[in-house]
Amino acid sequence: MKLPITIAAALASLVIAGSCLADTKELARAGAWKAFGGTSNDGTRVCGMSSSGSGKFFSVKYYAGDDTLTIQLGNDQWTLKDKAKVKTVMRIDKEAPWNATATGMHFSDGDAGLEFDINSKQIEEFIREFHDGNKISVTFPDDEVSSWLFTLDGSDTIVVKFAGCLKDLK
Repeated sequence: MKLPITIAAALASLVIAGSCLADTKELARAGAWKAFGGTSNDGTRVCGMSSSGSGKFFSVKYYAGDDTLTIQLGNDQWTLKDKAKVKTVMRIDKEAPWNATATGMHFSDGDAGLEFDINSKQIEEFIREFHDGNKISVTFPDDEVSSWLFTLDGSDTIVVKFAGCLKDLK
């Protein structure tokens, strides 16, 4: 199934447009994924898509006012220092790899995580791959951390709900 042009247009226009506790609600669940929306820990409005299992967490988030998508990875077995730099390669099916230097951080539950951004010029391409893909893999070439593999089952449905959340941020 191809990404509807209206979703791509909504994402592109949102990116160009530009002290609370986190308060998000689940908007939809499909396959291994859920879409959510609400506010982040600092009160910024946020929309996202996430999947978790086996102690691992993967999310795609858009924070109101940003011109990037934020990818967050977490693992309850990791011990990372905040601001540590970790080479990360993400790949959806056989598409070109997404290379990044992720930054160490900690989630509100104390688990260690990594995050990196997808810049505004690449968001539409990433969302298309995510929507149409079957699996997403993440590797850490310079570290002795095993590769991750997440199914994208349900991602086509979740992208539509994510786009609806983004539209509501305007």
